[in-house]
Amino acid sequence: MARKNAQEEKRTRILEALHVCLTEKPFDQTSIKDIARTAGVNHGLLHYYFRSKEDILLHYIDHVIGRYKAMFEKWLTEKQAEGLAGKDLAAAFFDFMNDRITLNRQLSMVFIEIWEIAVYNPAVRDRLRQAYREWMEALAFILRGATADPAAAMGISIASVAFLEGMSMFSVILDPDAIDIRGVLTGFQNRIIEMLAMPQVPGNQ
Repeated sequence: MARKNAQEEKRTRILEALHVCLTEKPFDQTSIKDIARTAGVNHGLLHYYFRSKEDILLHYIDHVIGRYKAMFEKWLTEKQAEGLAGKDLAAAFFDFMNDRITLNRQLSMVFIEIWEIAVYNPAVRDRLRQAYREWMEALAFILRGATADPAAAMGISIASVAFLEGMSMFSVILDPDAIDIRGVLTGFQNRIIEMLAMPQVPGNQ
């Protein structure tokens, strides 16, 4: 058990090292030796844990998805235990996404690079598709508590995730003094919640 834990710790250290490397230069300019040096291990050891540099990238994506999925599940359990529901839970979830994902500038920098790789790499593209599916389903689940229309919840979830990813890119590309990204996010999200909470008018369904 101790040996397995040590191996998992080393694998995680290598994945985190790739994260650090991708904040400094593109993936195609990052070498196995760069990753090994950042992880503090001999570069020959990386091949014991991973088949290739691309294999490290694929496991890194899985690692990040798993981390944020676990984070969300813990957060949701806590909020439900507090009795949060409906539009209040939706508002809290938007805040959670803003703070943990959308406005995490370092994470955004890394995933801009991964998006570019995904355009030409089917394996990376599949990983991102799975990540976005899970993210959209999680948001739709939250939004269904604020509306009786499940189709509307999913449609708004898809649009919201696309908007959030665009704002995430803006947080990296644009001058931070040029636009109040958090203010734009909050305003947009508040309007979504208001719209979902509005009673439907007969004849306009």
